[in-house]
Amino acid sequence: MLKPWKTLASKLLIDDPWMHLRADVCERADGHRIEPYYVWEVRDFVHTVSVLDDGRIVLVRQYRHATGLFGLELPGGILDEGEDPLAGARRELREECGATGGEWRHLVSFYPNPARQTNQFHCYLGRGVKLDAATELDANEELEVHLLSVAELDAAIAAGTFHQGPHIAAFLMARPHLMNLNQSGGSA
Repeated sequence: MLKPWKTLASKLLIDDPWMHLRADVCERADGHRIEPYYVWEVRDFVHTVSVLDDGRIVLVRQYRHATGLFGLELPGGILDEGEDPLAGARRELREECGATGGEWRHLVSFYPNPARQTNQFHCYLGRGVKLDAATELDANEELEVHLLSVAELDAAIAAGTFHQGPHIAAFLMARPHLMNLNQSGGSA
């Protein structure tokens, strides 16, 4: 029978506002040691599948330095310490896209990489949001707002321009709720 590993020792390697990286010494039930085992402690993050009244989905396009790629993404980001995920989703959408309002429901929460990360990905579906506020980008943010129909987002996945795994999973979870939407929207 499988049992959780024991942590025999732990050393904090990086401790800054963006990440806590530790190296653990672990032992399995059979006595086998695994060291170092790196664990990235990071706060939960939240994203939104935000839909305008005309059925278009609000997305952002931005550069991701680790891969050297630009891509379309769901609006969102890291939750503030102790922040309610829905409040964080609405805050991130307003800050990044200037979008407010709508009717909201929790869509999905999951662990994006439970082998190495401690955080959860939360996603909310917002229907009837409005692009009616000013954006408030963080100093490190540089992004463009794009509005795509469900069909255009499907095409972006196929083309590899909407390529983050957790974002694709969240969109696929939202898809049954989006099937009756107007499919004729376009980029803005």
